[in-house]
Amino acid sequence: MDDLFIPHFRSIGQNIHLCEASLNPSSAHPPSHPSLIILCTWYGGATPRRVSKYTTGYRQRYPGATILLINTSFRDFTVRSLHAIDPNLTPAKDLITRVLQSNSDASILLHMFSNGGCNTITQLARSMTAAKDVDFRSALKLMIFDCCPGDSSFQRLYGAAAVALPTTQPSRAIGTAFLYPTARVAHVMQNVGLMRSIDDYRADFNDPNIFGPKARRLYLYSLTDDMIPWEDVEGHMDEARQKGYSVVGVSFEDARHCGLVMRNEVRYWNTIHEAWEGRAADVIERSKL
Repeated sequence: MDDLFIPHFRSIGQNIHLCEASLNPSSAHPPSHPSLIILCTWYGGATPRRVSKYTTGYRQRYPGATILLINTSFRDFTVRSLHAIDPNLTPAKDLITRVLQSNSDASILLHMFSNGGCNTITQLARSMTAAKDVDFRSALKLMIFDCCPGDSSFQRLYGAAAVALPTTQPSRAIGTAFLYPTARVAHVMQNVGLMRSIDDYRADFNDPNIFGPKARRLYLYSLTDDMIPWEDVEGHMDEARQKGYSVVGVSFEDARHCGLVMRNEVRYWNTIHEAWEGRAADVIERSKL
């Protein structure tokens, strides 16, 4: 949503918001903490209240980090051609470039949600490969896949978008009547290669020319997610591991899509902290909850 409002964040572009590092000396940036945190949200249901669960958590744990928040719309996910880079991402690219230019030792934590976040970050990462005098791939230390990546089925595409429909009638009926054919056309165009599909994103994430060869990967997912099946997530984990990436997978029982933090907040944030510190084992950990 264009008017997304999160406390302590300011808009720097369409669907792009920034929270700059704290200037409080007591919150100085420890060398072990990320310099920049990039959050790419999901489309459908990414309300300010839900998104603030994550922004607040990161601000509390890494107060010296700059946080770049990029919201994803259904239009962003469906209407971009296979090779196009969204020009609306320019403010995000410029911000990343400034951070890397100002600190040669800058480190990046990347957290993406659902297929919408995958779309956004792959486009942004592709644009960063052309950036001069900065090395996004080397600065990227941890990639967090939160309820993603999924598959390219129409059911997943439509289901994720339908979350954003109004809950009351007749608005929901009108929205459904518009959304279904729109999603169907977008799915067909993805299948014939005129638009980017989830299969493209899945391949991009394991391309060292885009995301580099060294960033650790943390996959957080639900065993009962009806939008992104756990089999799709673990399938991508296996592909990444076979290509030599450091991979950790942590599942949550009975958690809703992009709502893992609300199922077990302590476990969620402890897992992220351990992954950032490099203390998480290269395993798949299933929830005992």
